[in-house]
Order: sequence, then structure tokens, then C-alpha cells
Amino acid sequence: MTYREMYDHLAADKYKVDIKQEYLRPKAVKAFRKTSRFPAWELYEYKIPATNNQYIIYFYAETRANAEYPEVGSFCIVYADKHRFVVQWGASGYKHTPDSKMVGVRQISVYTSHFFQRYRERFLKDKSPSANEVAARYFSRNTIVMPLQQNEGINRNYEKYGKTGKYAFRIRDGVCFTYMKAEGMISEDGDRHKDKVDTVYVCYTTFMNESGMTESQRNAIFQEHCVQWRQLYDTFLSEVKNGAITLRIEPEP
Repeated sequence: MTYREMYDHLAADKYKVDIKQEYLRPKAVKAFRKTSRFPAWELYEYKIPATNNQYIIYFYAETRANAEYPEVGSFCIVYADKHRFVVQWGASGYKHTPDSKMVGVRQISVYTSHFFQRYRERFLKDKSPSANEVAARYFSRNTIVMPLQQNEGINRNYEKYGKTGKYAFRIRDGVCFTYMKAEGMISEDGDRHKDKVDTVYVCYTTFMNESGMTESQRNAIFQEHCVQWRQLYDTFLSEVKNGAITLRIEPEP
């Protein structure tokens, strides 16, 4: 299955997942009203009858003030070669080469069990939550990600992972290390500017809490964050027309 096929397969479930979320919302709100400790989560399993795709739908209330209107999200559980993966789909801005124009692409984000194990150990520091509860805590707390181009200051061994391992992502709780692959129509003449990227696959492999990193690493992360933020700001500013961002995912040719 290609990454695009994986994306389309999951995107086809959105309508049913959205309906199930709204059906479960009153039940979650009722549970939050009885909760004495916040932040609080409520998780529900949901399997799509036609495909057997297995989802976890979660509701999150950071404080009692959020109990009546909790945040809601979901993720898909996939098993491959006896390994468990958590999968989400969405869209993102993408530049295939440093001087390419930013385009909108489909994105598949896959999280390994090792990633969540490290998140549990290095941030939550709590053995009691289940695997699904750990994932729900991660997603509800870390809704904004900042891509970082790795360098020796951030990870002195980053070069051994080649082109697919050159990016990390900074989040509220720390730094995620990943490998990425782009899929689409690849130019036969080797000119990467002519490639038409359709879908990006991001695999989250491990997590680091910044408090567990050296001061020099934290400084390198902060500097790279500033560089990437400025580049993203300039790029999106150039995409704004009459107050709206014009960046869109290209339809099928």
C-alpha cells in the first residue's frame, strides 16, 4: 500500500469518526462533571464496521472550566509484523528543496511504540496509564509542532540517518525525532525541482525531554527554532492574499 493509498483509506473514515465523536461527547461531558482531578481524559474504542479500522476517540479537559466543552481527537491503531503503531492523517506545508515553493501535501504521521514508551519514561514519568492513554495525553497536550532541521548541535549522530532523518519536531513537551519520506511523481532527469510530491510520510521514532538534554543541545534547538519560525513566517506571509492563506492541497491530475 502506498502512502497515498493509506491516506485515502483513513480519510474515508472521517465522516463516521466525526459522527461517533458527537455521539460520545455527552457521555464524556457527564464523566467530566463527576471528575475531581484535572486535567482529565475520557477514551472510547471505535471500530469501523465496513473496514475493521480501529480508532481511539479521546476527550480532554485541561481544567474544570473545559469540562462542558472538552477537546476531542482520535487516532487509528495499526498492527504490522506484530508491531503496534499509532497513525494520524492530515495536511501540511512542504518544500521539496530549500528553494522550492511551499505546497500543500497530504501527510501520514506514524508513531512507534518505542516513541510512546520514551514519552512515558521521559515526560509523564508514570507507569499507570495504558498505551492508549499515553497516546491521548501526548496528542491532547502537543497540538502545535515546529519542524527543526537537525544539525550536530542538536544531535551529533544525525548524519548517519541520511536524508530521511534530517528533521526533528519541537513540541510543547520536548523534541520528537523522526524519519520522513516523500511520495509522488519523481522526475526521471534527476532534477528534484521537477518532482511532484503528493504525500509525506513521517515516522516518529523517539522522544526527548529538553530538560534531559545538555545546555548546548537546548541552545542549538532554540536557535534552529528561531530560524525555522522566521522562514515559515516569511513563506506563509508570501502566501497570504487579501488576508487569506492560498496554500491548498493539489487535487488529482
